[in-house]
Amino acid sequence: MSWPPTVKTGIQVEGTGPGVSNHHQVAGYHLFVAGKWAARPIGGQRDPETLDPSALQNVPHIDPVTIEPVENGKWDALPDSTEPVREVELTIQPLARGREDVMPSVYSNGEAPDETRIPKPFYGLIYASGDNGYDRVRICRSRSGDDSVADLGPGEWSEWWLDTFEIEAAEVEGYVRMKLVTLTPTADAFELFVPQIWPREGYTVPETIATTIDTEIGSFLQNPARDALGQMDDDTYFELLDYHHQRLADVATHLATNNDWDVLMVESHAPDYASHFFLSQADEISGAAPETIHRCREGLRRTYESVDRMIGQLMEQADEETVILVCSDHGGTPNQFRAVDIEEVLEETGFIVKDGNGAIDWTKTRAVNVGLVHIFINLAGREPNGIVAPEDYEATQRELIAALHTYKDEKTGRHPFTLAVTRADAEMFNLHGDLVGDVVYALRPEFDGAHGKQLPSVSFGIGGQHSTFILSGAGVRQGVALQRQVRVVDVAPTLCYLLGLPMPNNVEGGVVYEALEDPNWHLTYLQSSVVS
Repeated sequence: MSWPPTVKTGIQVEGTGPGVSNHHQVAGYHLFVAGKWAARPIGGQRDPETLDPSALQNVPHIDPVTIEPVENGKWDALPDSTEPVREVELTIQPLARGREDVMPSVYSNGEAPDETRIPKPFYGLIYASGDNGYDRVRICRSRSGDDSVADLGPGEWSEWWLDTFEIEAAEVEGYVRMKLVTLTPTADAFELFVPQIWPREGYTVPETIATTIDTEIGSFLQNPARDALGQMDDDTYFELLDYHHQRLADVATHLATNNDWDVLMVESHAPDYASHFFLSQADEISGAAPETIHRCREGLRRTYESVDRMIGQLMEQADEETVILVCSDHGGTPNQFRAVDIEEVLEETGFIVKDGNGAIDWTKTRAVNVGLVHIFINLAGREPNGIVAPEDYEATQRELIAALHTYKDEKTGRHPFTLAVTRADAEMFNLHGDLVGDVVYALRPEFDGAHGKQLPSVSFGIGGQHSTFILSGAGVRQGVALQRQVRVVDVAPTLCYLLGLPMPNNVEGGVVYEALEDPNWHLTYLQSSVVS
């Protein structure tokens, strides 16, 4: 989540993390469906957007279309067909399916989005190339069969093509690709997928790097349609995921080959997508049906195979003086029970009071949840509508903590909160400062989603919250399974120590000495220098 970048001498390509942090995309995915179409959910409760912002659950997930007969005189150059040719209009909406709060400012001039993002139509001709009914669709820019950009059979992808889109009175170029997922012989079921449309420029620093990618490598892709999981078929998602990882590896390889470099970093968000979607019901503990468990485990396998292929290509850039690190920011766990809604808990226990329209009544509300694990007291003198007197602050903290510890889930009869502490006590978790809640809590993994509100030390079912940490190369021990705890905050100081670089300001972590061939290499180097 680092755009615009602050690097002074380096190169950055993209950099907004989760797929729907859509600062640069021309448009999000489109899933055009008609007739007997059905989504492909895995069932069970989805993680809320506070935990899984990449899911975009509160936006429409499909683009319904209607298949119509071709009217006489309306089209030119129809394809040969053994059945009457039919048409379907496919409209691309620029900047569709994204988080409005991270839309690029250059596309935000205060006007209504529909007035500044001009829809772009394409036209599909559905026809029968043989005697077995409808089996192809020809995609055209206009109502002329000669003005085509793709001709697809079921399961086929088009090539990428460069097209223009009007956004705020400016023409923006972006790469388009389509896949005909489903077309039945009677055309009573139709499904066509268009992945994220990515621009050819504007997403790198320096800006010239985007031109290099465009001319030397080809179209880039930030989001492999994670937000369409459960709507689109899994095979299409993994085809895009493999393309996404291949592009990351190709770009990184090209830049490393043609530039002097000290550090090369590549980030994939795919394991997080898999944790939120596939991991949730990949364990029998979830109570899912056997076929769902199998589908989810296959999703995990295919995700990590795709990531592994990318890492393998990146490792080809390493020599005997290179250190290679594979790490994650967190892990994930499967679901078992319905995730606890902390706002509902605070309302049930009387801390949140709502009016007749469901809005919070600040004149009666004593505490509210903010962010993931923080509860803030509606403190007089600090909050705009504070009602809790400062002399009642600590008593309210104690009351909140007692309410969470004694709260019982009605359906299971279990206590879902594993801890609740004051802001002062939260310092032992490295949480301190004014942005930390007056009360900080953690849920048991059975009552959380993939991650976010449970302790980072948790293991549950086939998953766990411990971060991946794999280190190899110059100065690193070989074939050793580390025994001590490794935290995310340990990564930067370990690399700095290993490379002989200054420690970052305000570093909170420690050096993973256990991973090093010579934990005292600085002293060894100094001693050898003195002797020589």
